[in-house]
Amino acid sequence: MLKMSKAFVVRMALWSALMLYLVGDFFLFNGPLRGELRRMFPSSEDKVAEAMAEGICARVYNAPIYLSQVDRRVTERLWRTGRDPERVSEAERKMLRWLALEDLIAEALVRIKVRVNIEQAEVSEVEVDDELARFESRFDSALERDQALANQGIESRQELRLRMQARLEQEKYVLSKIKASITVSDEEARAWYEQYHEELTTPERRCVRHVFIATLERPSDQAKRVLTEQLVSIKAGQANFAEVAKMISEDERSKQVGGELGWMREDRLPDDFAVPVFSMSVDSPELIETKLGWHIVEVTAIKASELLAFEKMKSEIIAALSDQRRQQAVDQYRHQLRLLNHDKVEIYGRLMKS
Repeated sequence: MLKMSKAFVVRMALWSALMLYLVGDFFLFNGPLRGELRRMFPSSEDKVAEAMAEGICARVYNAPIYLSQVDRRVTERLWRTGRDPERVSEAERKMLRWLALEDLIAEALVRIKVRVNIEQAEVSEVEVDDELARFESRFDSALERDQALANQGIESRQELRLRMQARLEQEKYVLSKIKASITVSDEEARAWYEQYHEELTTPERRCVRHVFIATLERPSDQAKRVLTEQLVSIKAGQANFAEVAKMISEDERSKQVGGELGWMREDRLPDDFAVPVFSMSVDSPELIETKLGWHIVEVTAIKASELLAFEKMKSEIIAALSDQRRQQAVDQYRHQLRLLNHDKVEIYGRLMKS
């Protein structure tokens, strides 16, 4: 019969006790060892619970994005569009939250790229000064500016400056990545010019003045009779058009300037006014009727339709086409950056629904 030594028996007893303790710690009463292991290697549920406790709704390379940042971005978006946050539905607010979170994630990824590649995104002090000056020019006083900053969670002018510098660095870095895709060649600009030359043609314009009497609250014949008498006097040189307008015209805006309506395009006028006006000769006042009343109308000058030469419009066309491509290119770059770093982004969606 195998005889066990006393030392072996003691070791076996200790190992058994240890195993029983570990089983109890991990599986029966959630002891300190299990708690320490969970802290070292938290589960998904643990991460969500911790994030919700701290107000974190996402992490990018383990750097937190707080729900308060998301909500502030939503408020900023609504503020820029002149909307009242209190009048936004719950469904729209949730959608805006997700859009804001994606913006913040993209910006966080770009910031990391900028830190690693700062030589591609260097911004001078002069550039920051100019951007700061443009921002401050929007306000009538330092008090108004400071109030606007406070509303956006910015505590000081220095913080504003640092944020602007960071934004300019990010914009410069992204531009270095998308520059090729937004560059417009002369050939592309000319092709666009040829395709849209009709839309680029400035239509005929006419400088017009009138004397107006409304017929909404008086008999049409009465208004027509008054203006017919005045038109006869104007044509005979016995009355001055501008003086007649000042005396009897019921168009309060134009009567103070002698009935002048300025340069007008046919496509921007009601048909019952445009058709007769754009068939009249220069310096030949006529009486016309519209649904609003009667007018003595005179065309004082005409500018024929005109298409500017390509060379005169080239720089504007290139700038416009480049701007059209820019946002699409930025969105595409940010999307690619998000895909390449998907394993470095964690989102705790439960908090976004709170």
